Amino acid sequence: MGQLEREASRPFAFKSAYYLSLYTKMRARNLKELAEGVKKADAGAIFHHVFHTVFAKHRMRPYYTNDFAAWVGEELNDEDLAIELSSISGAEPATVEDIRREVLAILEPRAGERPARKEFVFVSMVPIVYETGLRAKTLAEFLDAVGAAPADSIAYHLITRRVLDGTGRNDFSVWLESEFGLSEAAAAISKIDPLIFNNEEDLKSEVIRILERELL
Repeated sequence: MGQLEREASRPFAFKSAYYLSLYTKMRARNLKELAEGVKKADAGAIFHHVFHTVFAKHRMRPYYTNDFAAWVGEELNDEDLAIELSSISGAEPATVEDIRREVLAILEPRAGERPARKEFVFVSMVPIVYETGLRAKTLAEFLDAVGAAPADSIAYHLITRRVLDGTGRNDFSVWLESEFGLSEAAAAISKIDPLIFNNEEDLKSEVIRILERELL
C-alpha cells in the first residue's frame, strides 16, 4: 500500500465558518485612542481588523495588510507608521493575543492626540462554524477534499482555528504530522502567511500547490 492510501486513525473532518460582524461602541479619533481600543477590544475585534481582508470580497490597497494600517495611512497620513503596521505577520505561531501585543508595541510609543479625518470604528467578528460533509481518511482523499472544499473552509482551518481559538498551529499541519509523521509537509504549510493573500481562493491555491509538491 502506497503512502497516499494509508489510513489515518483519525479522519480529517472539513469544517467552515461564516462570520457575523458586530459593531462595538468603541471608536478612536487619534493614535492614543486607537491604542487604548486595541488594549480593550475583544479577541474577535482584533481578529476582524487584521484578517478580514483575506475573507472579504472587496480589495484593500495592496500595501495595507490590515485595517489599523489602512486607517493610519489614509486618515492620519502617517505612511511610515502604516507601513510598520502592515509588516505585522499573520504566520504561525501567532495567535490573536500575540498580534494584539505586536500592534500595541508599534502604536504605544507614538500614541499622540492629533485628530484623524475619520474615526476608527471597532468591529468584532464571531465565527459560526458548520460541517461541510467532507472527510478524509487517506492522503489521497485529503488531496481531493482540499480541492473540493470551499475556499472559506481552507481559511477556517488555516487561520481561524489557529489564530482565534489560540491553537498556535493550523489544523492541516497538525493532522499531517500526527497521523502520518509528515513533518516536512506540515512545516511547509505552517510557513504560509495568510496576510500576503488578498482572498481565500488564492490562499487555497497556495495550500494545494504545497500539498501537491510535498505529497505527489
